[in-house]
Amino acid sequence: SNADNALTGIELYKAKKYEQAMTHLMTPDAQKNPAAQNLIGYLYDKGLGVEKNAEIANQWYLKAAEQGFAKAQFNLGLSYEKGTGISKNMVEAVKWYRKAAEQNHAKAEMKMGYLTVEGIGTQKNYKEALQWYRRAAEHGDNRAYADIGLFYDQGNGVKKDPNRAVQYYIMGAEKGDGEAQLFLADCYAKASGIPYDADRALYWYKESAKNGNITAMKVLSGIYKLGQLGIEKNPEKSRHWLEMAKQKEAQP
Repeated sequence: SNADNALTGIELYKAKKYEQAMTHLMTPDAQKNPAAQNLIGYLYDKGLGVEKNAEIANQWYLKAAEQGFAKAQFNLGLSYEKGTGISKNMVEAVKWYRKAAEQNHAKAEMKMGYLTVEGIGTQKNYKEALQWYRRAAEHGDNRAYADIGLFYDQGNGVKKDPNRAVQYYIMGAEKGDGEAQLFLADCYAKASGIPYDADRALYWYKESAKNGNITAMKVLSGIYKLGQLGIEKNPEKSRHWLEMAKQKEAQP
């Protein structure tokens, strides 16, 4: 049956048996299934089990996207944003991101938040952007908390409220987001929206750096170089964090 070949294909994909997955996904019945269509697109996109072909990938994403499949709508948006296998077109990217975001696809909601803040492919609108970020947080994208906090820090589309900003940074930081951890550390270091606390600042800079945040690594390097936040100067640790930052920046 239709569902069987599609499901078998998806299971084989999860087991990393890409060529066998493709055999099942390409059966006429599975080809009508939007989850299968999206996966065929993805396999072409990444060149798994088939020769990499971005144009063909987009054709499959489109089939699934037109059937209302949110993951495919997001993937198609990504292709339009990056111009992979298709002419770069931010208006089209936003059109498909929006469709996915309206179905509570958290990554698409993040994209809508960012593009609406920047006014790329759509009108710049802080209030609307904030709503997208709130939805992204609600639907499990922990990167959204740092962004929401910034709205309150900067007073964009809302009344400026450093205390409220800190509350969002804390939520993101405790969920392990490196950017929220960095912003929270900054707040402790600058006594912004929260009393000055050198120990907490240092703790969160380190957590952020452990999560691969380059800015946090550079800040730590500076702290150890100058002996800030009440700690001894430590040239060795300063060099260590600068080296880490350089390595991370060199990664593609």
